This record gives sequence, C-alpha cells and structure tokens, in this order.
Amino acid sequence: MFRIIPIILMSTMLFGCSNGTTSSSHPEISRSEQAGFSLGNYTLYRLNGDRYPGSPVPEGSELLHGWEILESCNIQSTYDRARLFKAFREGEEEMSGNDQVAVDCFQPRHAIRTVVNDLTTDYLICFQCSNYMVWTNGEQTGGGSTTDSPKKTFNAMLADCGADGNLHSDPK
Repeated sequence: MFRIIPIILMSTMLFGCSNGTTSSSHPEISRSEQAGFSLGNYTLYRLNGDRYPGSPVPEGSELLHGWEILESCNIQSTYDRARLFKAFREGEEEMSGNDQVAVDCFQPRHAIRTVVNDLTTDYLICFQCSNYMVWTNGEQTGGGSTTDSPKKTFNAMLADCGADGNLHSDPK
C-alpha cells in the first residue's frame, strides 16, 4: 500500500506537467523526467545485426559485445537522454501487456551505452526479435522484451546526429 502512494504521486506529477500536445519526433519531456539524466555519458549506436559474434570482423571495425558498430551518436542534453529512455521504457511497457510470444533470436541493430560514476551499462536491442540484453561493466546481467515502437525515436535521433558524432536536436 505504501509503495503505491509514491508511484501515484509521481504519475500525477508527470502527467500534470504535460500540456497535452506532443510531437512524435520531439515529445513533451518534463523537467522532472529529465532530472535523472544529468550525470555521465550516453551513446546511441546503430549495430550490424546481420554479422554474428564470432564471425570474421571487417578490418577497422569497432565492436560492442561482439556486434559491429555502424554508427555512434553522443547524447549530451538531458532532454534527449530522457526522450531516448522514455521511448525505450514505453516499448517495454507495451510488451508487458502484449500476448506476443517471445522469439528465440537476437540480432541487435541498436544499442544504448550509459557511463555514470564508473558504471557502464549497455542495452543491446533487437526490435526484429522484440527483445534486448543488458550488460553491466562487461558482464551480461539481464534482458527483457520490447515492441518496435522505440525504433522510430532511435532512428530519428541517429539521423539528427551530426558529423561530429553528437546529437543536434531542437526540442520545440
């Protein structure tokens, strides 16, 4: 009972901060939603999900847990960090209410890396197979299911990434 009260209060605060108008590419993200994303470094990756770990690595390739990195984008603003994780969490929530059977495959084409206070967490995400895996400081520590709804946000952020490797978005 006492655990539910803070959840209800936080939900009320988050919904109360919205003006009801959102854009699909730049949704309303309240300051309270952004607050937890001010520390550390955040990177969004596009991976080659067709090259399996253990397969020959193209010369000059950079790998993330055995998967070839095709593109990386540093995410510096708390707004964009919150937007990225909001999309990711919404995909998880959509899957939890879904009767879809988990697929026994893993071909990640996206990843998120956070480095906060010497703790590195990697989320390798396979929208095709509706799942993701989590690594903490180089060790696989978990995973879960997701829908492909975050894919649109992830791809838009990668498209907005500049030649300097940093996200250049304009939250209007």
